[in-house]
Amino acid sequence: METLTIEAESNLTIPEEISRNSGLQPGDEVPLHDATDRLFLFIEDPEARAAAQEWWGSMSEEDRRIAREEAEWYESLSEEERDAIWNEFDDSIEEEAEGDEIDLSTFQPVVR
Repeated sequence: METLTIEAESNLTIPEEISRNSGLQPGDEVPLHDATDRLFLFIEDPEARAAAQEWWGSMSEEDRRIAREEAEWYESLSEEERDAIWNEFDDSIEEEAEGDEIDLSTFQPVVR
């Protein structure tokens, strides 16, 4: 997790690498969500947003209610509780994926 420092006049500087990787440009507006004990910056991708809205719209009202409840429950957890969930299983897919690499330089596409 990156740490930002509040500068004069309450300005925050987003590190160059994060700006570059996120596609941010000078002058871009970045939505800020003020949660109970956290601040969240949202960098929106219009295509991803449209896909998410389509997905949400395809859900039944009951499924949306359940999703909201689960999201609220997750948001209520402490950082330690969230970490425990993400680290619950020691298994790693890295071991299973070892040797699964494909040499694309020798790949021959099927021509029809």
